[in-house]
Amino acid sequence: MSVSRIARWAVTAVTAAVGALAGAAGAAAAPVTPPAGPPSRFDVPLTGQATFADLGTLTFTGTVHLAVPPNPISPLGLRIIHTRLVDGLGTGAGISCEARGSQHFRLAADNTLEFTGTYNMVPPNPVQPGDPAEACWGKRVNVAFTVELDAAGNVAGQPTATTVDPAADPQP
Repeated sequence: MSVSRIARWAVTAVTAAVGALAGAAGAAAAPVTPPAGPPSRFDVPLTGQATFADLGTLTFTGTVHLAVPPNPISPLGLRIIHTRLVDGLGTGAGISCEARGSQHFRLAADNTLEFTGTYNMVPPNPVQPGDPAEACWGKRVNVAFTVELDAAGNVAGQPTATTVDPAADPQP
């Protein structure tokens, strides 16, 4: 038997074993009712300011993509919210930092969902050695979200995203 044939046989055997285990685990788990429709997707404008010890006060702008399923999708009634900060920019006195990243949240189903995401900051590209924007490396910006739901559990109105001063969350 050639080496490639042995490798293909091994991959097939492992795939079959994993599929059997997944099937057994799936049968033991409680059934989950899928959401009634597609998630609500929003482009939420990012606003607000945050003050950092070595960067000063930065005013943030940008967009957060937010996805909210229409109904609780777990047996415990939790909502799963997905956020992705795509073009966050914090500007201050002679310095700019980009903020980006994504986070997923499991929140108890309620009429108002309030939660805070944390996103990484980096200097804009290109950055020269000695540029004050190098201080952006390793910093994080906190963004507070508010999502209102109607009685049926659908998003009502436009969610909000506002930067939060990081004083309560020490920066590295």
